[in-house]
Amino acid sequence: MKPGYAFVVPWELDLAGGVNQVVANLYRQMLDAGELEPLIVVERWSAVRPVEEIVDGRRIVYLRMPSPWSERGSAIGMLKWLLTAPLSLARLRRFAGRYRVAAFNFHYVPLSAFPVGLLRMLRLYRGALILSFHGLDLRDARATPRIARALWKMLFRSSTAVVACSEAFARQVAEFAGTWPKRLSAVRNGLDVEYFVTHVDRDGALADGRLPTALADREFIVSVATLEHKKGHDVLLRAFARLRRGLPGEGLALVLVGRSDAAEPGLRVLTSELGLSRDVFFCTNVPHPQVGVFLERAKAFCLPSRAEPFGIALLEAGAYRLPVVASRVGGIPEIVIHGESGLLVQPDDVDGLAAALDRVMADPDAARGLGERLHRRVANEFPWKRAYEQYRTLATA
Repeated sequence: MKPGYAFVVPWELDLAGGVNQVVANLYRQMLDAGELEPLIVVERWSAVRPVEEIVDGRRIVYLRMPSPWSERGSAIGMLKWLLTAPLSLARLRRFAGRYRVAAFNFHYVPLSAFPVGLLRMLRLYRGALILSFHGLDLRDARATPRIARALWKMLFRSSTAVVACSEAFARQVAEFAGTWPKRLSAVRNGLDVEYFVTHVDRDGALADGRLPTALADREFIVSVATLEHKKGHDVLLRAFARLRRGLPGEGLALVLVGRSDAAEPGLRVLTSELGLSRDVFFCTNVPHPQVGVFLERAKAFCLPSRAEPFGIALLEAGAYRLPVVASRVGGIPEIVIHGESGLLVQPDDVDGLAAALDRVMADPDAARGLGERLHRRVANEFPWKRAYEQYRTLATA
């Protein structure tokens, strides 16, 4: 039996989101490599004992992993955790032995990783503990009170490695974790270009109405991102309104593909106020295998984020050779080289964004060149195999 590698996530893997895509692709790479036996651990409070299932061909284990600090954190809650900790730690240790877990790799890191760290501190578990941060998890960790910060410090101290998804984001994690550069690594997310473009659920997208029929004869710009404030959709809507003023009739459209979130109602109101109701299409909660349906039809891709630890959607746009316009924030400049493989603008710059979008739409040859160079960059610089090899090294170091 091969050593096991446990990817730990706090939610079901079928939910939309970049973190799930990271875990699913690393799982596939690990399975193909054949060196380690991957399994995905989904935190579930009702699973006092491990419950194993095969979901979409992946081995999933549901497991209770109680955190010493909850969102409603209190001293009483910590006391309850301490009282039940011996039993919880014993169950976790048995789980690690049963599956021969050589590494626990937490993605979207919560303090429920603390018990694994505690087992390491007590020398009851000698495998690796890897903490992979993706964005909002760092924000949540920063917002915890002083007592929880002490738990975070202990967790970092007991970890084998702390991982951030870009060099820019690694610097932010370092400010909180204090582990730079000894145990903190930047492992960029990746994309298997051929796999992504060939595993597209085109029939499902059309059958479910995911691709609006009104787009059949229209060119459109697409943005793929969760409908939340930090993604800057409001800036994109205002920039698109300026771009549309010079275009006749039902011409260029804008398609917003992404998980529904708190910003959606306000964005719909803004769309109406800008007179764009017939030109902007909201396509929410699209299953990831159907995203390619939009990318293969789009004329350009835009990611106007105010903050972006990495930007895996940019890699997916590159897979389809789309010209990209994005914000110069976070890890985005590590993917898109301004003027070479895309155009970058400052966040919240409506005029700059409108001008960049106009530039790629007005010059198809230049836009095609940007898309081709981004495609080559994604294929050469961001394969999932490279990310997997970095994680394997962290697990065995």
